[in-house]
Amino acid sequence: MKTLIALLKTDLYRALLSLNFVISIVFTMFVMFISCSGYISNTSDVFSLLSHALTGSGSTIFILFIAPILPYAVSFASDLEDKALTFWVIRTGASKYAISKFLSSVIAGFFSVASSMIVFSLIMLIFFPLSDGYIGDQSGYGILLKNNQPWMYILVLTVHYSLSGALFAGMALTISTFVPNKFSTMAAPIVIYFVLMRLTTEAPIPNFFKPSFLIEGIYSDVSPATAFLYKLIPVVAILGLLLYITINQIKKRIEKS
Repeated sequence: MKTLIALLKTDLYRALLSLNFVISIVFTMFVMFISCSGYISNTSDVFSLLSHALTGSGSTIFILFIAPILPYAVSFASDLEDKALTFWVIRTGASKYAISKFLSSVIAGFFSVASSMIVFSLIMLIFFPLSDGYIGDQSGYGILLKNNQPWMYILVLTVHYSLSGALFAGMALTISTFVPNKFSTMAAPIVIYFVLMRLTTEAPIPNFFKPSFLIEGIYSDVSPATAFLYKLIPVVAILGLLLYITINQIKKRIEKS
């Protein structure tokens, strides 16, 4: 356990204090500003601008699908390219190496989205009021606005979308163990998502089984806690499965090498 914790600290240090992490946040915020720029007026408020920033002009694709992969999800492919895989595995073991890489990628992906949303909201707060009577969110989280809990609303919304970023980062890391190429690591999760979305959008299955709703949607007509659990439980389950696949695939690579 001590070895895993030490390795995880090292990977998190490399992930969260990396140039790629900063670039991810900067570009995400730039995309968010561009997406909401057409809606800025004297009557704007932070909530409405945040909503437009996350959904306007196709910004969702970059914010949730691409940016979370940048900080650390390509690290396994980089280790293979640099011929550093054997160095780490000999000292830590394949399982610990895989767990650390996967968790660090997921955590970096999560905080990439979370940091961008929080900083964006704080910057907008300098120029606009937090809320101008905005209760346009009809999802399960909208009740927080109606109950005058604006900061709790922003926090829950941030965690909700950050989980999507974490999921894509974990998916990318898993894919890189099969195809250790940086471009494939970036592109493959998006391709898989759109294929699954096409196959399931009109299928007669619950929303939490549909990738489009799981990644971008929020349940309505339920309490905030229930809406959040509908997000959290499937994401954690999928990440657990991806971690299992990642560990096994890295072990296979080690055995073949």
